[in-house]
Amino acid sequence: MNYVNDSAPMHFASAVNAPVTAVYCSTVPAFGFGPLSDNATVIEAKPAPDCRPCGLHGHSQCPEGHFNCAEHITNKQLLSRI
Repeated sequence: MNYVNDSAPMHFASAVNAPVTAVYCSTVPAFGFGPLSDNATVIEAKPAPDCRPCGLHGHSQCPEGHFNCAEHITNKQLLSRI
């Protein structure tokens, strides 16, 4: 299993049909660039913050000052893929 964020490693793993768990914070898979592997899951904050997406490629710092798009992803969500 490849645990990756919305990044080049996610696309590399997806390109060779490797299992992928993609973590989306400030970006969204709805832009059409999510994982394409047969065994792929997207993990994101529930409920998604209203400020998301904050940019096409996200930001290094949260424009709202809270970063809830990442802080509200739970360990349970991540561990569910093991």
